[in-house]
Amino acid sequence: MKKQLKISVLAVAVLATLGMLVALFTAFTARADVAAPSGASQATTLTPKRVPALPVPTPVLSAVIAPSKTESAMSASPGVLDERHQFALGMIETGNDDREVGGAGEVSRYQIMPSVWHHYSDSQNYRNPHVSLTVAKQHWATLYAGFKQQAHREPTDFDMYVLWNTHYGYYASRHFNPNRLAPSVRDRAQRYVNLVQDGEI
Repeated sequence: MKKQLKISVLAVAVLATLGMLVALFTAFTARADVAAPSGASQATTLTPKRVPALPVPTPVLSAVIAPSKTESAMSASPGVLDERHQFALGMIETGNDDREVGGAGEVSRYQIMPSVWHHYSDSQNYRNPHVSLTVAKQHWATLYAGFKQQAHREPTDFDMYVLWNTHYGYYASRHFNPNRLAPSVRDRAQRYVNLVQDGEI
């Protein structure tokens, strides 16, 4: 009977000790949760703060400067043998072939008579595109000035090609009237105008 009582007392003491240990452990755990900063236990599950994206600068477009009326007029003037007029003139005369020689002896891609050529240059390098262009520009300017002086008006592209493609005085003898030209001359001049307007350089 005494042995059973001792065992019972011992069991109660062990159970009481275990109960106290459980209570102490629970209290310690609760105190640790309170003491820890909020969210510390979830540090591994936190998502990093999003850094705001820097604003992308809007590209600054350079201003497109339209040519002034004066510049447009100068570049489109029939009296100036600019790139577009050079291309059209060379195309209609020879297909821009520097080696072409015409039936009457015309030379260069622009088909200039040698007698006219040597009025502006001593060079006989008719196949050189730079020399032929220099000569063509000078003769073109001469034709332009002569037309203005005689016709008392600004020539058109049509007028300039008629002067270029016919012998001296032909157009003047027809009072610079396109309707009085031979159909073949008129048609060829119109083809030149079309090339000036639509041709690609």
